Amino acid sequence: MDRHTLDTPYPVGPVHFYTCELSGDIIMFDTGPYTFVALDYIKKNINLNRLKYVFITHSHADHYGLENFIAKNSQARIFMPKMDHLKFTNLQTRIEISKKLLLKYGFSTDYIEKIKVMLLNFVNSVPLPINYEILEESKFDIDLNYMFCPGHSKSDAVYLFNGYAITGDCLLNNIFQTPLLDVDYDKNDRFNNYEAYCSTLLKFPILEKYTILPGHRKHSSIEEIVVFYVTKIIERASLIQDHCDKLVFDIIKNTIPYALNDPFTAYIKASEVLFFLDFLLNPYLLKESLEKINIIDSHLLRMFDRIFLKKVYQKN
Repeated sequence: MDRHTLDTPYPVGPVHFYTCELSGDIIMFDTGPYTFVALDYIKKNINLNRLKYVFITHSHADHYGLENFIAKNSQARIFMPKMDHLKFTNLQTRIEISKKLLLKYGFSTDYIEKIKVMLLNFVNSVPLPINYEILEESKFDIDLNYMFCPGHSKSDAVYLFNGYAITGDCLLNNIFQTPLLDVDYDKNDRFNNYEAYCSTLLKFPILEKYTILPGHRKHSSIEEIVVFYVTKIIERASLIQDHCDKLVFDIIKNTIPYALNDPFTAYIKASEVLFFLDFLLNPYLLKESLEKINIIDSHLLRMFDRIFLKKVYQKN
C-alpha cells in the first residue's frame, strides 16, 4: 500500500490517501483535497487509465475533494457511503433542519444566516461528487470488507483490505477530530455523534490485527489514540459543566467568546459543545464502552470520578 500525503487549506493539516496495485489495476482510498497542488500531484503520480476502484472514507473535503476530477477523467468505479450520498442530495433539507437547530441553540437569525453562507461557500468551493455508487448497495470483485465507525461524521467508513485498515479520521494520533454537527434525516433532528462514538469504540478491537493507515499523521496505537481523545473530551467538557443549563450560544459566549468572531469557528465550537453536553448528560455510556474494550487507566478513572461527583453535587 502506497501512502500519498498532500497539504490542505484546513486546520487539520496534511492529509493522506492510499493506493495499491492489484493485477495491474490501481485501487485508491480517498482522493486528497481540491487544490491545484493536489490536482497536479494526481495527474503526475496516479495512472488514471489503470485506476479501477476508488473508496471514500467520508465526505469531508480533504478526503473526497478530487472525486469529481477522477470521475470525469477515468473509468474508475467510485464508492461513497450512503450517509454521504444523502448529505449531498438533501442539501436544502440539511440547511433548513440545521437552521432550526441553531435557532433552538440560541443563535440569532442574523448569525445563522452568516453560518449558512459560510457553509454554502464551503460546499461550493469543492466540486460536488458525481458518477459514484453507494457503497452499501454495490459489489466489487476484490476481497475488501468495510465497517462503519461514526462519531467524527455520520459515515466514517473503515476499509479492511490485504491486512490493512484504512481508517480515515476515526483514529488520529494526537488530534481531537471535531465531531461535526450533522443531521439525522429520519428524526429531523441532529445526529448524536456522542452515542455513535461510544458504539464505535466497541468496534476498535477488531482493528488490532490490521496495519492501520490513518487519514492524518502517523498511527501510534489504538489505546494511545483513544486515551488522548477521551482525555480531551473530559477536560473540555469540565470547562462547560457549570453552564449545562444554558443555551449553546450562551455557553460559547461565556467560555470561548472569541469563537463568535468567525462563523466557521462558531459552527465548529457549537458542534463540540453539543458533543460535550451529550457526554455530560450521560458520561456513564462512554465509561462503559471503555471498560468493555479494556481501555481505561487510573488517570481516566479519576477524571470520570470528578465528572460524576460534580454531576451528583449539581443534582443535589
